[in-house]
Amino acid sequence: MANFIGFYTLTKREILRFLKVWTMTILPTWITTLLYLIIFGFTIGRVLPQIGNTSYLEFIIPGILMMGLITTTYANNSTSIFMFKWLNYIEGILIAPLSYIETVTAFILGGIVRGLIIVASVYIISLFFYSGSIFNPLLFVFLILVVSLIFSSLGLITGLWAEDWDQLNIWSTFIITPLVFLGGVFHSITLVPESLQIITRINPIFYMIDAFRYSMIGVSESNLFIGFFIISILAVSLFFFAVYLFRIGYKIRK
Repeated sequence: MANFIGFYTLTKREILRFLKVWTMTILPTWITTLLYLIIFGFTIGRVLPQIGNTSYLEFIIPGILMMGLITTTYANNSTSIFMFKWLNYIEGILIAPLSYIETVTAFILGGIVRGLIIVASVYIISLFFYSGSIFNPLLFVFLILVVSLIFSSLGLITGLWAEDWDQLNIWSTFIITPLVFLGGVFHSITLVPESLQIITRINPIFYMIDAFRYSMIGVSESNLFIGFFIISILAVSLFFFAVYLFRIGYKIRK
């Protein structure tokens, strides 16, 4: 690494940025998770006590954790880079003695750390509702890191693209949130009409949630190899696309 001190400084800045306002960046996710567990777990769970051999509450917990991870890492980096542009701080990043890969990696590490905090804290909350056993710990950690990489990179890309707050919210409101809810967070794919199953199976977030559910409770509804392939391709391509946008100065160089 050509400039470790600069890389460390930018990474530290990104982490401290969200920790200083934890009541806005972390606390809401805790509250939302608790509400999801209570409302969906105890209301729908009474009507639909089991999905296969798994209790409904245990089935939805991995999806809720993954939903928190996706929305948090995306929001972290999209907001951060947009604020850099909006406040004209981005010029300081451009003249810093950091390579484009180092710059992007520093931003992404900030998103990953926030994602790890969210998953760990939400997992602790979930222990009040189920045993907390993890079927495959290595896969569990791997998926957290790779999905964090995907949505941290996507957050950087959309943050660079957005020119105002309305554009910044378009992806989150109209693309990511619908895909998350259609990705099987609260339902089994077998419980929806066949037409919706087709839509679900072309939704990459479905494979992330399904693989994560497998890592936690050993239950899967898709081909895991296809899922890992899709997840890996997205992680690599989005990371290097973010690096490319920084290299060409997309919407950050006048």
